[in-house]
Order: sequence, then C-alpha cells, then structure tokens
Amino acid sequence: MSIKHAILGLLSDGPLHGYELKAAYEEDLVPASQLNYGQVYTTLERLGRDGLVAHEVVSQTERPDKKVYALTDQGRNELHEWLDSPSPLDLDLRNETFLKVILARRLSNADPQRVLSIERCSCSARLQEIVQTKACAQLEGASGQTVLLLDLAILRLEAFLKWLERCEQVLKNECNG
Repeated sequence: MSIKHAILGLLSDGPLHGYELKAAYEEDLVPASQLNYGQVYTTLERLGRDGLVAHEVVSQTERPDKKVYALTDQGRNELHEWLDSPSPLDLDLRNETFLKVILARRLSNADPQRVLSIERCSCSARLQEIVQTKACAQLEGASGQTVLLLDLAILRLEAFLKWLERCEQVLKNECNG
C-alpha cells in the first residue's frame, strides 16, 4: 500500500502535522491498521525533498514547536496521476500454502491432502471470524471504508478456499489418472 499517496491524499483537504496524519490514516482511511510515526515522518521527509509537500513550523506556547505539512501543486498533480492510473495487481505467487502442498506431493512421508485440510480449517475459521466482525461492525454503524475493507478480506478468503478445493481436485485426478 502506498503510504506516500495516502499522506498526499490526506493533505489534499488541508495542512496537517504528523500526529494528525497518523490518526487520520488509522481512523478515517484504513481502519484497524497501524502506521508508526517513523513511517509518517520518513515519508514526509521524502515528500518534502521531492517537492510534493511543504512545511512550516508553528510555535506553541505550552508544547514544542510543530511542523505542519501542506500539499504543493506538484504533490496535488502526483496524487491525481496516481488516482488516474491502475494499481498493480497483487499476484505475488510466493505462497506458503502452495509451497507446502507441492513439497508434500514430493515427499514420501507427507500427505498433501492433509496439508490442504489443515489450511482449509484455518482459512474457514478466519473467514467465520471476519464475517462475524463485519456483522458486528455493521450493527455498530461502522464506516463505509471499514465495511469495504472487511468485504475485501472476506472475498480474498473465499477465493483462497476455492483455490484449496481446486488443489484437492487436481490431486485426486492425479491419483486416479
């Protein structure tokens, strides 16, 4: 996920300091996520170096001075270019379950069907957990972004379960053929 572009987007509404950016990211943008201060300030430094944000130091009477960051015209252009371009598809094929199944097929003392069964149980349990979390979130009037994020998790888990079924069928066909 692009922290850089998330920060640019958050700054598009107006100037913010690091703490406000972190809070807005975690509460408004990507609920239930954690963004550490190091990521925020390192990203802000890079954005400033690249001319995408500018900052001013604001004096505070009871606290240390703080830097408030604002989006530059160049930053606004970068944000809109990013919004207008497709995201890279997450097709990272380095999958631990896949590796386990393939190794279990090769090893004489391992059972790939057992691996699939263990993975299916784990995935099904996680799916139930996320479905319940979504139901509770909706009852509590959760934000649209929270519901959409939970929907994404549910759909990914359902797709993974479907893939596990496909693996099982391929292994059965290999044994019968």
